[in-house]
Amino acid sequence: MYFPSKKDNWLTAVMWGIAAVGVIIPLLRGFLSGALFVLPFSLLLLWFWFGTGYILEDHFIRIKYGPIRMKVKIADIIEVRKVNSIFAAPALSRHRLEIYSGRYNIVSVSPEREDEFIDELIRRHPDLELRRNKQK
Repeated sequence: MYFPSKKDNWLTAVMWGIAAVGVIIPLLRGFLSGALFVLPFSLLLLWFWFGTGYILEDHFIRIKYGPIRMKVKIADIIEVRKVNSIFAAPALSRHRLEIYSGRYNIVSVSPEREDEFIDELIRRHPDLELRRNKQK
């Protein structure tokens, strides 16, 4: 079951702004080579934008964050918490779920259909500890 990432408006403006401005300004100033140099970085940013999502499989959560791929074993998940954070993570929203799967293994995700994502996790791992109202 696929869950696309929730996307905050401020992050939309930042990512699309950087991607567009990095290419448009050199073009407007007549620097085609500068625009071509920045274009791969702009496309990489947009890959993160369009390519961030989470796939719940029988035993794993597959996390896609642009070119980055991660896998979390559902049976190893200890706890899930709702948090607000702007730190770097495979999430495009500050409203996130922190998934703890060991003492030092924490990954943040921001599925659009958060409640459905949580319900599916609990269905697959009934002993999962969930802190729905815990905010950092």
